Amino acid sequence: MARVRPWRRPATLNVPEAADAVEENRARPERAAARGAPGRAERRRGPSHRGDGLVAAYAVGGYAPYLVRWAASRGLAPETVAGISFCFGALAAVWFSAGSRAGMIAGAGLLYASFVLDCVDGGLARAEGAPGAAWPAGVLGRAKEAAVYAGLAAGAGAEPPGGPGLAGNAWAAAVAALTLLSVRHTMDVSYAASRYGRRPRRDRVRNEVARRAVRALALPAGERFALVAVTAALAGARVTFTVLLVWGSAAAAFVLAGHAHGSFAHAAPLPGSADR
Repeated sequence: MARVRPWRRPATLNVPEAADAVEENRARPERAAARGAPGRAERRRGPSHRGDGLVAAYAVGGYAPYLVRWAASRGLAPETVAGISFCFGALAAVWFSAGSRAGMIAGAGLLYASFVLDCVDGGLARAEGAPGAAWPAGVLGRAKEAAVYAGLAAGAGAEPPGGPGLAGNAWAAAVAALTLLSVRHTMDVSYAASRYGRRPRRDRVRNEVARRAVRALALPAGERFALVAVTAALAGARVTFTVLLVWGSAAAAFVLAGHAHGSFAHAAPLPGSADR
């Protein structure tokens, strides 16, 4: 029996894309190589995959494949698109820091464009078969989200007191939201890495829309950016942080319960663990 050595498992980073990258490559490398090139149906799907939520699949997935083909035809690398996406996110943070209604609306539009470029970046990486591109894109994505939260916290100081949303220091709320996000990503990466080499679990929800709706409850990147863009443009930064903390806490509890259920339901040892 082939020996499975844990130190040969793929290393992961605590970045948003890392958990999805590990989850999509849980099968052994030789099994992935045997699948060969993606088929025509897989190429048509473009940047949308089964782990996406409603926003990535339906608000972006309809036209993002055309952007992926356009970027590929001009030789753009996934890292280049990730850098452009980071620039759009940084510009959104600058507009959010103004605190005005016009600045919030402009920042929301730039943040949406940044997420579209994130989807294009992921589609290029999957089309080129370059899973390593997820790491720099993930680092830039985390830095971009931190910059957006900092811009919102700076813009909250320009809002009139006594408005809707949380009271007190908005910077503390921004740090709390980033801390919650880091804890959530650490849980996702740790759970996905622990399941490397095992058979993927079958989805109990077979309807695609329902499955993506369940995924959206966990507040992935698409839903998170949509939440920030809509609430900031309509109600201001304080409401944004209030909804982020409430929904983020509920999503973390939801994901933790799912991971715990999956760990207890699939407690069988990894193949070859008896002869380590």
